[in-house]
Amino acid sequence: MPARRADPRIPKGLKIKTAEPALRIAREAEIGGLGLDWSVRPAGMDAVGLAEWDRLAEVYAHDATRFREGERAAVTAYCAYWSAFEAARKDVAERGTVVEGRSDMDRGRLVKNPALVAMREASQQLRYWARELGLTTDARVRIGLTEAGDDKTRDDDNPFA
Repeated sequence: MPARRADPRIPKGLKIKTAEPALRIAREAEIGGLGLDWSVRPAGMDAVGLAEWDRLAEVYAHDATRFREGERAAVTAYCAYWSAFEAARKDVAERGTVVEGRSDMDRGRLVKNPALVAMREASQQLRYWARELGLTTDARVRIGLTEAGDDKTRDDDNPFA
């Protein structure tokens, strides 16, 4: 198939928006579904995970399609790992980084708190899901989401953007 030639009537670099909003919305809905319905909370999640779900719902309430129904599992996973991280963090805060050993070999001596391992593993998963969902500044830049008030990336003055 030959390469498509640029229309000589259109200046080079000009962005032309041709899709009507209704068609664009329909196409987006096919890709990831409609906006995530935050009122349908994940079943079986503990109170800490649900609190994080509710926090995200409040933060993104103004942006109805920031997350789509197709991303429900990813947002749920993020909230579940947040809960696991918090549980491990609380254990370390209460019992410390070293605890009395419980196995026959470790009885009577101090060992590293197993919650440190759980905390580290949960934090790795949190970082992964935060990047995947664009919850960090770096991730938003990587996927092309701009920060509010970032004058360098705004196209308000460009009539062709």
